[in-house]
Amino acid sequence: MKKLLFLSIACMIVLAVAAFTGSSEDRINNRDRAGFVVGNHHFHPNIFFEPQWFGGKDAGNPGEGVPGIIGGAVVPHHLLAHELMGQVFAELAHQEPSLVIIVGPNHFNKGARILTSLWAWETPFGMVEVDNQIADEVLKLSLVQRNDQVFSTEHSMGNLMPFVKYYLPEAKVLPIILHYDVTWQEAKALGEHLAALAEKERAGAVIIASVDFSHYLTRKEAEAKDAETITALKAKNMGRIFAMGNDYLDSPASIGVIFAAMDRMGCKEFEILANTNSGIILGNDLIETTSYITMLFYHQNKI
Repeated sequence: MKKLLFLSIACMIVLAVAAFTGSSEDRINNRDRAGFVVGNHHFHPNIFFEPQWFGGKDAGNPGEGVPGIIGGAVVPHHLLAHELMGQVFAELAHQEPSLVIIVGPNHFNKGARILTSLWAWETPFGMVEVDNQIADEVLKLSLVQRNDQVFSTEHSMGNLMPFVKYYLPEAKVLPIILHYDVTWQEAKALGEHLAALAEKERAGAVIIASVDFSHYLTRKEAEAKDAETITALKAKNMGRIFAMGNDYLDSPASIGVIFAAMDRMGCKEFEILANTNSGIILGNDLIETTSYITMLFYHQNKI
């Protein structure tokens, strides 16, 4: 009898603890849906930062190897490629932009087709604030809607925020995520609008497309797909880019936005800094890979 009573009490304690704490996944999901609140200040929690996938990169000498003022960039959001991400942000650090507009995929196509958020991001290096004035301007477009909760679990934004804060500590951001099926016409309209907002900031604004390229292929297959993608990028062939599937890139719309924005801003020249994939980085030809292409777009005037 005593044994049964003991087991009953033990079970009640376990159930009570489980009900109070929940699984770690449940706690993260509940936290992400609500975000964090300090006073009246909402922010997205720091759930994506991985110390082993972050290393501060020396920015080197100002302007060294850079042929002009940077107006935009393409960076990965897969943290295995953190060294490539750091290289781009180290170059941007020379310019100390006050505004970083980031466009990337809405991986789960949650909510409306094009979204922004006004909540800040928590990072190990401090809080990344959204430029609410610029966000209000972009929300005047019928294309763009606000949905803060979706951003808390979107790694195309969250993975970049520690890099923003580390390399560009004074910068504010404007985050935008897009459904996969956003059209070239929609992307072009958005890109031109973002360019107009960036131009108001003059050299104090840059636009970043957060994009990973080929997915789930062997190393050799990824290299072949990337060669096709790079050919289309160099030709600025948006028809071809927007016809590409996930075996080429995860956000044709983000590429469309940045090319439209750069064209409007007069950043006609761009450089492909790096192209690799996870098979190469890990030295493994047997795994399914993700590939990465980093790019910088330059204003025509020189530094």
